[in-house]
Amino acid sequence: MVFGVGILVIVAYFAIEQLSSPISYFQPVDSRDGAELYKKELPNGNRAYLQVIDVQKMQIDQLIGEVDRMAFKKGLYYQGENKYYSPFFKSKLFSEVTEEYKKLYGNGIFSVINCSFFEQYKRSTQLSFPIKFNGQVITGGNGTYGPVKKPKDGRYKNVRLKALVWNDREAYITNYEPKTGKPLNQKEVQNAVVTYEYKHHPAKLLSKNPANRYHVIGTLDKDGRKGNELLAIITVNEATLDLAAKLLREFGVKGDIVTIDGGASTYLFNPKIGEIMLPKSNNFATRELPHYLGFRSRKSKPALPKILVSKPAEKVQVEANKPYLILWRDNIQEQVKIELYEENKSVQSIANSASSDGVYEWKPKIAVKPGSLIRISSVKNAKVSGAFQL
Repeated sequence: MVFGVGILVIVAYFAIEQLSSPISYFQPVDSRDGAELYKKELPNGNRAYLQVIDVQKMQIDQLIGEVDRMAFKKGLYYQGENKYYSPFFKSKLFSEVTEEYKKLYGNGIFSVINCSFFEQYKRSTQLSFPIKFNGQVITGGNGTYGPVKKPKDGRYKNVRLKALVWNDREAYITNYEPKTGKPLNQKEVQNAVVTYEYKHHPAKLLSKNPANRYHVIGTLDKDGRKGNELLAIITVNEATLDLAAKLLREFGVKGDIVTIDGGASTYLFNPKIGEIMLPKSNNFATRELPHYLGFRSRKSKPALPKILVSKPAEKVQVEANKPYLILWRDNIQEQVKIELYEENKSVQSIANSASSDGVYEWKPKIAVKPGSLIRISSVKNAKVSGAFQL
């Protein structure tokens, strides 16, 4: 056992040897090429977990529940107030999300965490702030604590939101501009999550920074060249946001630090350890969440080809000449075909050849009959498919 831990320490050391701060006070838990997981015992039985993700070697996936209502002109933060849409996303049980992720990517999975703040504690909910998912802005956000004309608390009128952006070269945190949508309006930005700088989380700004469960995130440079290749995530089980951010600073993070949905919703899964931190069910949060982040190795052998999609939480009404977001999850490289079925008969080809990136915005010319079926299939192998009923 001692020998195994020693090997893990050596692997972890060489993986991050160019960072500005040592991590000798963290205990290694899991390591692979491009990702490390550590833990640190805090006073009074508390614990912190540190993930170090190399975005040049690891894939970051947004795992999002299906859409029922689009909520047109309800987006508060993307390109101005009420000028976009704020869909209702299906809240999915953490175990369901993790099992789906394992079916798609098998042994390549390193971890899963919950991510975006959400508005309603129901089976279908709106997200607080904008998200860009594989090139598509999928929500304009709907949060009441933020820089809108009439925030729920006056202290949020001038709060600046931050965008966490990543690709296969770097990850960075930058200011978010609601009036223009920058940086989400930039073509080169394919994946981004808008959220709070940690000091603007309501728990800190309004509730005197209580000890709780939080994720805080920063970025680091590992090679001395322009751009930060590492994403550092601290998850605490009972600590203040200040302490969680301090741990990131001690690790070497110098730039902005953001926080994502935490408290009773906090979730952290690693295949070696299992479910490290689980959402708690109470009056204020739910074990079913609408948005997660999954981390996996790009070099891992893919599982059997699959396209996964489930029925939205509520009845879907797709209106004529208005967009509807079709969301799914797959592990294939080829294009997909998207079709509309009525009574088991194909009545419309929504897209003959679309990217297998998990998102497609559809604007039908006529209203869609209730109970219709949407089917997504591989263009190379029609047997690899998934479908859901409207």
